[in-house]
Amino acid sequence: MNLLLHLLILLPLSAASSSSTRFLEAASSYFPSLDDNQKLAYTTWLNDHASSYTRQAFLSTASDPNEGVATFWNIDGDSIDFAIVVQADGWVGFGISEAGGMLGADVAMFQASTAELVDSYILTERAAPLPDDCQDWKLISSTTENGWIIIEMNRKLDTGDSQDHVIQNDEDLWNAPTRLIAAWGDDKAILYHGNKKAKSSVRLFGDSKGLVEVLAEESDGSFEVLEDNFEIPAQETTYHDNCKTFDELKDQLDLSGGSSMLTMIGVAPVIDEATRELIHHFAVYLQPDCSSSDPTRSMIYVWAPGAEGLLYPNDVGLPIFQNEFHQAISIEIHYNNPSKIEDTRDSSGMRFYYTKTKRTYDAGILQLGDPYVQLAGKPINDGQTSYQFTCPATCASLVLGLGNRKVTVIQEFLHMHKTGTRMTNEVIRGDQVAHESLADVYDFDQQGSFHPNQEPYELMPGDTFRTTCYYKDGNQFGLGSQEEMCIAFLTYYPAITVEDEPWICPYVGSFDVFGCYQKLESADLGSEDELGRNFGAPASECAAEPTTAPSAATQTINKTPTVESATAPSAATQTTNKITLLSAMGMCFLFVLFL
Repeated sequence: MNLLLHLLILLPLSAASSSSTRFLEAASSYFPSLDDNQKLAYTTWLNDHASSYTRQAFLSTASDPNEGVATFWNIDGDSIDFAIVVQADGWVGFGISEAGGMLGADVAMFQASTAELVDSYILTERAAPLPDDCQDWKLISSTTENGWIIIEMNRKLDTGDSQDHVIQNDEDLWNAPTRLIAAWGDDKAILYHGNKKAKSSVRLFGDSKGLVEVLAEESDGSFEVLEDNFEIPAQETTYHDNCKTFDELKDQLDLSGGSSMLTMIGVAPVIDEATRELIHHFAVYLQPDCSSSDPTRSMIYVWAPGAEGLLYPNDVGLPIFQNEFHQAISIEIHYNNPSKIEDTRDSSGMRFYYTKTKRTYDAGILQLGDPYVQLAGKPINDGQTSYQFTCPATCASLVLGLGNRKVTVIQEFLHMHKTGTRMTNEVIRGDQVAHESLADVYDFDQQGSFHPNQEPYELMPGDTFRTTCYYKDGNQFGLGSQEEMCIAFLTYYPAITVEDEPWICPYVGSFDVFGCYQKLESADLGSEDELGRNFGAPASECAAEPTTAPSAATQTINKTPTVESATAPSAATQTTNKITLLSAMGMCFLFVLFL
């Protein structure tokens, strides 16, 4: 009995020890271009503090994958601890970005010279971060030693502060990951970072497995539809259809058992690195054959730079090749080549993951706004403008009302182009907004189609949909990247068809499509204040600070570099941290941060 009890205790401890070892091994592999002596400050901290964290990621620079920021975190209840490690002498900034770039970012700025952490935010200008009205990022400790800055900090997942982003649960792989950014420098003041910047999309919650790894585990197989060294024309805008029939794809499919009934459970982009910058988006369709762009084709996925792919929930899938109308897969690729580069060839496309068993629910895509781009050629006025598309309650009543059905939205993409500044998609139930998806600070360069991080939500009979796009100094609507669009793509289940056609509520002027059509209202806005942004709004009040002293003083350690970095450092100087605003000098010299 004692032996059994001993084994029951030992096994979990052994598993935990093995996991801890793997965690340290992964973290020790960061900064591979440095030798052990150069990494001493980092590895010392790692051995002493890594056990406080459960997850990690390395945010590498675009110019050198060996350089970047080691990031560690642990979620405890309603708060999150971060540790940031970087090779720098002067300063480091780290934050959570709405779209993955500098604009619309919630950042924490640390200067080694003052050992101060400042909770800040960036709206629409590539300039100095603005100090938050409420200082919600809290510095736990900092170490500056031999050319390294190591900071540990904490904040609430939801601070209730409009100048902070809520850190959402991103565990489900059909939801958007969390987008992290960082920048750093060696100057005493916070100056322009140059190439010392990094970004990454990570899953702060849940398993550390990536999308492609999970798709491979859960599928029975996969196949690819790729361009075959397609020569991209030397013109600004090109739309090219790459279509493959079931017969052409047979060699890639596992058809053992004699059935061609396959269910798609997810997709992942396959991007040719040589042409990545020229790819604007993919639109993926099921259609009868490859002879033409058939009007009966059904959209099954849309991808744009910044999106990682899709995994459906375990009971949701999309049947492919199941009938005569779905015997081919076509990928419409929009190439954006404003510099009209010649002799460029592309082999990009999509990888489709499938099972050989049908799932409980079929997935569908509902398109809202102006998916047919009926506004093509219509000019957009200078200044701030808004275009609001409303799909009336009669549409959802007609489509969902029979049997009082409801559907669940699991993924959403909001799509505009370069002059788009903000976009919302609202579900109005009665006289209340039942759900709002938004890109508060739209950044086309980071997310060609913005994927909000949000929980699944339901659509019901009688719901009204209101899709609003805001532009600044727009040109005109059209198919090109220099023109504008306004489309919301909602992936939902179970799929609904209307007279054998996918459910859609487009803008088509005054024409009524099966009772589903958009009404358009546009307006010129007086200023940016009329955009209705949530992020960056002044705080009405700040969360109360604790009235009792913390159990241990927050410590800041500054270690002076020695001539021989391997020798023991001089005695540490310890001070109690205090959080203040950015110094006037730092604000004057802080030009363009992050991405």
